[in-house]
Amino acid sequence: MLSIKQNQYWFYGIGIGFILTNAIAFWLGFNWLGVVPLVFLVLVTAVFRSDILILLLSFLIPLSIEFDSIGGGLGISLPDEPLLILLTATVIFKFIIDGNYDYKVFKQPITIAIFINIAWLVFDIFFSEYILVSIKFVVARIWYITTFYFLTVVLFKNIKNIHAFLWLHMLGLVIVIIYSLIQHAKYDFAQIVSFTINQPFYVGHGVYAAALAFFIPYLFLNVIYAFRLKIPSWLLAVTITTLALFVLGVIFSYTRAAWISLAGGFGLLILILLKIKFRVLIISLVSIIFLIFLNSDEIIYRLSLNKQNSSEGFDRHLESVSNINNDVSNLERVNRYVAAINMNKVKPILGFGPGTYSFTYGVYQEPEYETPITTYFGDNGTSHSEYLGPLAESGWPGLLTFLAIIYLAYSVGYKIIFKTNNTEVKILAISTLVGLSTFLIHGLLNNYSETDKIAIILWGSFAIITALKQYHFKKEL
Repeated sequence: MLSIKQNQYWFYGIGIGFILTNAIAFWLGFNWLGVVPLVFLVLVTAVFRSDILILLLSFLIPLSIEFDSIGGGLGISLPDEPLLILLTATVIFKFIIDGNYDYKVFKQPITIAIFINIAWLVFDIFFSEYILVSIKFVVARIWYITTFYFLTVVLFKNIKNIHAFLWLHMLGLVIVIIYSLIQHAKYDFAQIVSFTINQPFYVGHGVYAAALAFFIPYLFLNVIYAFRLKIPSWLLAVTITTLALFVLGVIFSYTRAAWISLAGGFGLLILILLKIKFRVLIISLVSIIFLIFLNSDEIIYRLSLNKQNSSEGFDRHLESVSNINNDVSNLERVNRYVAAINMNKVKPILGFGPGTYSFTYGVYQEPEYETPITTYFGDNGTSHSEYLGPLAESGWPGLLTFLAIIYLAYSVGYKIIFKTNNTEVKILAISTLVGLSTFLIHGLLNNYSETDKIAIILWGSFAIITALKQYHFKKEL
């Protein structure tokens, strides 16, 4: 294993060599050769300074653009996906060849739960209705986990890197927010154009709003606890400005799920500040879920009494948040939920295969729940649920292992919050759990976790909690 000083010599030496090669290539007129040193420089950076690429990736993901077809029926998101693949290879190098990884991370409860979930998904591939689709789905999941969880956990050994990771991502989002608001202003902030105004950076307003909602608790708590965190005045001003921009972004996204998720997230914040025990929260949540399950038929029937379309304007749009009967898009969600439940009844253990919902749900829809936007071809969204989707695709084991990851994240996070004496660690844990809550509540109405825009937030949240416990909490015990 190379020493830190040797790593630095190799890194800077090869970097300078590539710069000289690049200059010579341009001087000789071989312009295309200039790309080769850049590629090798990125490769060397990935091996010796993967932390730089992770932080760069955090900034680039909000600005990445998805290209649906590049030939052979394949799509790609640039520039982030090539970096993701490269960083995944870097993890393999660090695990197997170099051995330069903190294997204590593998003993953390969240990590163990992640391994179990991935193991089940890999096993489930062999029973999938569409094996190639499931392989692609699981490979993408592994890309996200290796980069956004395993690499970031050790990156977060330095607590400053957690803030850098979050702020760089927010900086990318600020650019998207400003772009979106400028474009939206051209249409007098009309709701009808809000669905696609974030393109080409975000394919729809839902995933854009979900990303913004996650960071609002972090910004809010940094403003509220600025004195205790000893945040300098210039940074406080930047934080307040960024918070205002994010709130505006969510408001003008016209995304009801994001509004609901923020309300729920701040509800959890109040409970945490009131020092409500984790056990009480879990018992209450399980009781609510049980009551919903007992009355599921009645709830689905009442939700199905809907024949209207989305309403224009904040007041009517906000009203449809609490009254699903006012919006055909809400009813279509019910249709997708019913299809997922019916699929689970057919294959309760193995499901239809990871990532296959869009290809299989059509025949499991029920006529009484169909809407004007119902489709049988999987070309208009998926299950609209982070929970029913896995249930239909990978059965009860797939859903329960995913829920186990979430449960452990909150269990560990709660322990950190109420036992640490470090204000910075406490606020990071609170903001991460509250931010994660906004996504999980949003996940009741939409499913975006398999997109790079949200995967970095989801698995990055788990990485923050694991890193806080592994590196910034145990010293106080």
